[in-house]
Amino acid sequence: MAKRFLDELRWHPKKSIQGVEIVYVHRGAPGDVMSIQAKSIIKFESSFFVIERNNIETRIPYHRIREIRIGSEVLWRRK
Repeated sequence: MAKRFLDELRWHPKKSIQGVEIVYVHRGAPGDVMSIQAKSIIKFESSFFVIERNNIETRIPYHRIREIRIGSEVLWRRK
């Protein structure tokens, strides 16, 4: 599960979300996907995370996450 993997990156003493990119489903975007840097997440909730763009908070449900990666290395991918 994507949330569990992100929690591990956030809380494990030898891991970090620095440099981590999250690819998620975003209807209307090119290819219906969008990506963000994990460091831009302002809140992690139980069923979604929150990002802020142009002073507007947006909730992204974890089930929309397709990949978590650093550069070209895929750390996690939805099956």
